[in-house]
Amino acid sequence: MQSPKDLHRQARNTYLYYSISFFLFSTCYSCLTYNTAYYLEIGLSNTAIGIIQSANSLGAFLLPPLLGVLADKMRSMRKALLLCISLNTLCFALLPSLRTFMPLLLFTSVFAGFRNASDSLNMTWIVSELEQKKKQGIFLNYGSIRIWGSLGYSLSCIVLNLLMSRLGLTNEGSFYMGAACMGAMLLFLLFGSDRSSTSAAPDVTPQKHKTLTLKQLKPGRLLHNYYYLTYLVVYILIWLASCFDLNYTTHLLEEIGVSTAFLGTVSGVRALFEIPGIFFSAKLAKKFGYEKCIIASGIAFTLESFIFLYAQNSMMVLAAQALHGLFDGLFMGLYVTYLFTLVPHSLAATTQTINMALANVVAMVFFLLGGTIIDRLGVRPVFYVAAVIPAAGVLWFIITLAIGKARKIPRYDMAQDPIEQALQQ
Repeated sequence: MQSPKDLHRQARNTYLYYSISFFLFSTCYSCLTYNTAYYLEIGLSNTAIGIIQSANSLGAFLLPPLLGVLADKMRSMRKALLLCISLNTLCFALLPSLRTFMPLLLFTSVFAGFRNASDSLNMTWIVSELEQKKKQGIFLNYGSIRIWGSLGYSLSCIVLNLLMSRLGLTNEGSFYMGAACMGAMLLFLLFGSDRSSTSAAPDVTPQKHKTLTLKQLKPGRLLHNYYYLTYLVVYILIWLASCFDLNYTTHLLEEIGVSTAFLGTVSGVRALFEIPGIFFSAKLAKKFGYEKCIIASGIAFTLESFIFLYAQNSMMVLAAQALHGLFDGLFMGLYVTYLFTLVPHSLAATTQTINMALANVVAMVFFLLGGTIIDRLGVRPVFYVAAVIPAAGVLWFIITLAIGKARKIPRYDMAQDPIEQALQQ
């Protein structure tokens, strides 16, 4: 029987996970919804905005893997996350002071790197902690915690929309609010966490949390993992689809004559519909399997792009975002947990940050393409590209799973991995 002290620690850590997800998505996503509107406000062209977004993707490619490897080497995702959140707070506070192309290009690229690293480390940390608790007989699923991120995102978007439309809050003001929320998240990490349970490898006891070398971690194991490598392509394409459309919603709203302040409502509706998707993700995965649920998300994102193609009013935009939110919630509730079943636990942070980094490399190309298309042809043709992306991911997933089954390629089994077994001793 657990002591009251142990029960108190478990409750405190659970509330910590909820709080961090809430504040992370309240800031990194809702407060940056107005990035494009800010760039347009200061007079940047669509091509320049596309270049900045591509450079951001480059930053998100370079920094997260380094921080992921750092977290795995230190075997403490909490410390790596503290570093990222501290730098994100500073970046939010400094962003409104930049109003010309080149400083924005350089600064936001670094900002994007730390922002994406924070997201990846947070997700991987929570999943690894939940795996550790499962071995203690405490069962929580990732979706039950990630749902608080969608709630925070939704509420923040609605509040920002009200502040902008009723009180005249500026785009720069939303960035200052982001800095304040990041500061709150930093306090939760500093004072709210149980420092004895921050290992990147869930099965290792606190006394054995020693720094590992890359030679000991052997990340080259991933190159022989068929299901991880094939899923990596699926992840990149579906993740790209999940964020690609939203970057051009500002332009679409302008075309149909709707104020960009309405972005807050659009984003809030999207996040509200994420909640049931996340909430039921574990149950749907248990009934239909991870693969079928991920395929369903890809199909829904393709349909969303076609709705955007023919949207003539704000209600059609809201309908597309509601559809996106529902299946994006499903995808978000599953993709980290699914990844955790495919790879060694000691490389969990490394694989998640590699996934995000490579996804951002692909995004870099598409954002450049998107800005050029808008300048030359308008915003609508962008959504043809957006429809093809998830459709290709779905097709690839179906084909590679069929090949794996036909060739009887075994899935990763930690019990058969001598490196993982040695790390647990």
